[in-house]
Amino acid sequence: MGMARPHRAGLATLLGLLALAACATHPPAAGPTAPPKPVPVAVAVPADAAALVAADDQFGLDLLTAPDLPKDGNLAISPASVAIALQMVATGARGTTATQLASVLHLPNAASAATSAQALLSGLRDAEQDHRNTLRVANTVWTQRGLPVLPAFSDTLRTRFASALHTIDFARDPDGARQRVNSTVAGQTNGLIPQLFPAGTLDDSTRLVLTNAIYLAASWATAFPQDKTAPGPFTKADGSVSNVPMMHSDDPSAELPAAFGYATGPGYQVVTLPYVGGKLAFTVLLPNTTSLTPVLDALRDKGLPAVLKDVKPTRVALAMPKFTVHTDLDLSATLAALGMPAAFGGGADFTGITTAEHLQIQTVRHDAVVHVDEHGTTAAAATGVGIQATAGIALLPVNVNHPFLFVITDTATGAPLFLGRVTDPS
Repeated sequence: MGMARPHRAGLATLLGLLALAACATHPPAAGPTAPPKPVPVAVAVPADAAALVAADDQFGLDLLTAPDLPKDGNLAISPASVAIALQMVATGARGTTATQLASVLHLPNAASAATSAQALLSGLRDAEQDHRNTLRVANTVWTQRGLPVLPAFSDTLRTRFASALHTIDFARDPDGARQRVNSTVAGQTNGLIPQLFPAGTLDDSTRLVLTNAIYLAASWATAFPQDKTAPGPFTKADGSVSNVPMMHSDDPSAELPAAFGYATGPGYQVVTLPYVGGKLAFTVLLPNTTSLTPVLDALRDKGLPAVLKDVKPTRVALAMPKFTVHTDLDLSATLAALGMPAAFGGGADFTGITTAEHLQIQTVRHDAVVHVDEHGTTAAAATGVGIQATAGIALLPVNVNHPFLFVITDTATGAPLFLGRVTDPS
């Protein structure tokens, strides 16, 4: 895979436009006929964090459209989670293995992974420390007891990735070790990801497991009135129709309708819903027909920042389905096909981790859950890498009543925490 084309404006820049809490929680004083205030310019983001977020952007689209992942049905992934887990791995890769990992992650080289990740994780702390919502990001590394891990590798994980380091005995009790890893991830995700590694995915040849877990519980800046939720038609890609619970934002009792972010593009609409505090945002990418092609084409051609660049505060009468999407994936074959096969084979070079044994990636597991209702969003994602020894004024109506994409972002860094598609909310 070639190196990524640089985005004209990093997602960190464009998602500053999505910090709409001021529009939602402090409406214009002139009353319901006052025009929405202009969209604020983006917050300043460190260049290394902005570059990493732009890379995560492209990596997320690669995953969403990967040929070997399901083409139909609901799908949720966390580009940030998968990328952070692989960035930890990349710090211990060398040679062709490191080059391929960097290319898949759209980084200039594997050595840049730690510095960029540190800047991104530091940027996310602002949202993590905002007690109006809950955002937790946890990195954990488990090494085989007695394996001489190079100090430079463990120090980088501790200082750059804020990773907790544990020793465990995969060799003597692989299933007990697997259950301990799963239990830790379950705690980090409030029980939403109870079993990241299914039985049999780790064994006595496992020497190292690196995990990233992200948990989000966020309330809308303006909640959907529960008494407005009612069954409504949702047309699927095949033309069939399901009746699903549809939430409605146009509350006639409100003095001023909520200001969402809104933009249009060739064949699609964009609607952004801020969470309380404005540090997180949920964006719907809605094609004008039941086909997701216009949105996917726009993302491929222009990138997410360009698709979102015209988003402006707008009074929208939004109808959107409640939904829960749960995706459980083995990304090993997907990542190999995207351009990093060396990491999974006998020629893998992880001599930056240890020189005591020859290592290769055994499995890459990813699990993501996103639940959206009238109050807000609860979501969790976890990624685990097992490494083994080789052997407007008027209300604008927007009805999200057919397949759409969604992205949940941290507005300070623009990090794509969750990305997915909904083709059948029932």
